[in-house]
Amino acid sequence: MILTVVSYNQFWLFAIIYLLSFVFQGLTQVFETPMIQATVGSDQLGKVMTCFYTLVSVTLPLGSLAFSFLADRFDLRLFLLLFALFYAGIFLLFLASHAFKKVDELQLS
Repeated sequence: MILTVVSYNQFWLFAIIYLLSFVFQGLTQVFETPMIQATVGSDQLGKVMTCFYTLVSVTLPLGSLAFSFLADRFDLRLFLLLFALFYAGIFLLFLASHAFKKVDELQLS
C-alpha cells in the first residue's frame, strides 16, 4: 500500500519518525565541534570555525536539492527511511573515523 499523504491516524507515527531522523545529526555535531577546538591552535580557531561553518552553509542548499528530488520520487515512508539511514550512515562513518578514535588523547588548552 502506497501512501503519499499522512492521514490523521498516522500523524504521531510520522512525527516520531521525522524527529528521530535528526538524532544522528545532533550527535554528530556534539562530537564535531570539540574535536575541531582540540586539534586547532587557539590563534587559528576563529578562522577555522568560520571556514567550517561557511562550508556547511554553502552545502546546505545542495542537500536540500538532493533530498527534495528524492522526496518527489519516493513514497513518504520510504523517503523518511532513506533520510534516517543517510544520517545514521554519516554518524557511523564519523564513529569509525581515525580522528574520533583519538579524541581521548586530545587535550583542550
